[in-house]
Amino acid sequence: MNRDEALRLFRKITGLLTEPVLLVAADTQVLAANPAAVRLLPGVQDDPLLSSLVSESVDDVAACVRQWLRTGHPTPAGLTLHGYDGSRVRCRCFGARAQWLATPTVHLRAVRIDPGDRFLTLKERVNAVEREQTLRFRATEERNALTTSLSAAHDRLEHLHALVVALAAASTTTGVVQAVAEHVPTVLGCTGADLHLTPVPPGPIRLRIPVPPDAALALTMDGTPPAEHLESVTALIGGALKNL
Repeated sequence: MNRDEALRLFRKITGLLTEPVLLVAADTQVLAANPAAVRLLPGVQDDPLLSSLVSESVDDVAACVRQWLRTGHPTPAGLTLHGYDGSRVRCRCFGARAQWLATPTVHLRAVRIDPGDRFLTLKERVNAVEREQTLRFRATEERNALTTSLSAAHDRLEHLHALVVALAAASTTTGVVQAVAEHVPTVLGCTGADLHLTPVPPGPIRLRIPVPPDAALALTMDGTPPAEHLESVTALIGGALKNL
């Protein structure tokens, strides 16, 4: 049976049914509709996409069609059809693969349901639980990320405070050099920090940062520290040297 013959047979069989019945392709395009569907759904005879006839999203409609294509037995799903008068008709839609057609096609029958329908109520509760779980999961992720960020900021402030105290207590250049070696690595996250008051000797993985007046900070690390962190550290060291 070719497609045209199948569509004529579909219209003949479903013509007397009072419930809307549709044939829907795998790409969700409506291929045929019985008279009850034509009376209910504006534009259904223009081969629209099923998503244009319902309130649900394109992704939700596509998921329903994929599910129906996998079964030969009518499987229910909730869809809200758009009527001519602008009304929203909540329906339990039974879909299954139309096995008399060679191409993947869904045979869909829509049954109007009332707001107290147990199937609809259960489905809406499940959807609400899923939405709540998604929101909770996202909130937990955001809270954990914020906690991690705050903890890192707190630790850095403590390390920076320790550097400030050590530099303030240093009364000689030797004391400043020792304070830098002890505290700067924890502030900038490097393995070594050396303050040189003379030209810095060459090194394979050293960053040389000028520190006024006439000093240089040599850092041993794999990358480059954040500019704002480096700026605050060099300003503190330069201030300590200037005050000696």
